[in-house]
Amino acid sequence: MANAGPSVYKACAACKHQRRKCNQNCTLAKYFPAEKSDDYEKVYNLFGMQNMLKILKSVDEDERDTAIESLIMEARMRLEYPVHGHFSVARKLSFEIEKAEKELEIVRQKIHICKGADNRAGPSTREERPGQP
Repeated sequence: MANAGPSVYKACAACKHQRRKCNQNCTLAKYFPAEKSDDYEKVYNLFGMQNMLKILKSVDEDERDTAIESLIMEARMRLEYPVHGHFSVARKLSFEIEKAEKELEIVRQKIHICKGADNRAGPSTREERPGQP
């Protein structure tokens, strides 16, 4: 026989942080379950509860998962790089891409030069002997 008493609902990280009861209508429960309390703390410290809720409400329902992941990523980057956040990582990667593109262009120029030298040399000067490749 099943227990007819009230079902136990585990509080999400946001409700635990605010020391309140978490119900099934909690907006943040889906995105910050109790196991993600570290992520919640980081996002809360950077954005605050009201800004986090405003951001979630301003985004379409189907894009909210992506928005929360972006907030979490931004909060992590802010902790690791407090001055510029994710911008410093993006800038560093951009410089690496530019460097790789320049290197690729140099390699392409060298290949072009080598192909041009092969074409100017004309037909092979080796004598072909019958029976040998």
